[in-house]
Amino acid sequence: MSKMRLNLITTLLFLLLICGVAYSQQTQTPSTAPAQPAVDEWSDEFDGERLDDSKWELYTFEGGGSSKVEVKDKQLKLRGAGQSRSGIRSKQAFHTDRFYVEATLTKVVEQLPQPGAPAYIPGYAILTVLFDGTAANRLEWILRSDGGFEAWAMIDGKSERLDNRKLGTKEKAPRLGIARRGDQVFFMLNREVGLQQMIRNLPLDFKVMVYGFGSTENHWDSIYVQTPKK
Repeated sequence: MSKMRLNLITTLLFLLLICGVAYSQQTQTPSTAPAQPAVDEWSDEFDGERLDDSKWELYTFEGGGSSKVEVKDKQLKLRGAGQSRSGIRSKQAFHTDRFYVEATLTKVVEQLPQPGAPAYIPGYAILTVLFDGTAANRLEWILRSDGGFEAWAMIDGKSERLDNRKLGTKEKAPRLGIARRGDQVFFMLNREVGLQQMIRNLPLDFKVMVYGFGSTENHWDSIYVQTPKK
């Protein structure tokens, strides 16, 4: 079975989240159990010999140059340069106000030392939802190499940090998730909600991006998108 294939219970929980279906924990007989809403799924497990250019394109929205991109040992390996924000962006654009985006991270390390900078600069592994496919309106769920999380919203080019600066994990291969249900946005770790925020009037069109700020090296095991079937 594909490593990104969700089991029945987990899939149902996602459907309840993105579709807003009422859920009861009472036991139901097969004749009364509600049918699961249909969904569309898009994913990449990086199990080829190179980046699938039918799914991905390089994308830089700050600084010069682009990330070093390698697919090896069934993982996507990225390393940025300087102070750039560069990674890969999905070619496919999605159109909905209900979605679940997940990226499984296997490695994030501190940035390379820079002249005149502190000896230790944390690395950043970033899962990003790019509304209208650009950086002007985006959501970012960030895991630093020190284990801390940051959640950001960029609206019309203005940034706002959403977390309380107390979120973190010791998980070695965490699944970072961003979900939306209308104006409600959920930042998730291992399919559990860590932070919920109301953000109004977000666009319906979006693409998915992963990257690491500056010279961060980060490795990704898989990326998955679930949306209601049209």
